[in-house]
Amino acid sequence: MGGILIEPAEQHGNDKQPGIDIPLQSAPMTQRLLAVAIDSTIVFVALAMFAAIFFKMTHTLPLFRQAAEAGVLLTALFWASYQYLLIVHSGTTPGLRLAKLQLCRFDGEPVARRIRRWRTLASIMSGMSLGLGYAWCFLDEDALCWHDRITKTYMAPKSPTPLAASN
Repeated sequence: MGGILIEPAEQHGNDKQPGIDIPLQSAPMTQRLLAVAIDSTIVFVALAMFAAIFFKMTHTLPLFRQAAEAGVLLTALFWASYQYLLIVHSGTTPGLRLAKLQLCRFDGEPVARRIRRWRTLASIMSGMSLGLGYAWCFLDEDALCWHDRITKTYMAPKSPTPLAASN
């Protein structure tokens, strides 16, 4: 049969990619919700202090509709600022620390500041879509949200050896 040889196929090393072939070890939903509850408490305490100072200085109470609109707007602004400043510049929040969670990349590399910035902005977009980006984690096979998939990062239980966050 001139020239036809049956040779074994070449064996490559570990070609599996984390997040694609190897399932991600994302944190349980209870730990993530604990982190959100702690961070939300901090934001609401800051918002209450802001409101108390505002009312003390102005000596006036706005109409209910105005107060509700301002409350929603300020809550969203405080939450976005809190997340952006802490995640981008320190890589964690008090809620994530107390819940023993860390931000990881799909490939296992440290999460650079640029990626943390995009994750925070994508997280805000997940919330602005009436929360659908966050609700997606209940349908996703790895329990990841839109901002996790967009930035290829996820919340994982804190490992004994901390990942160094690169700037």
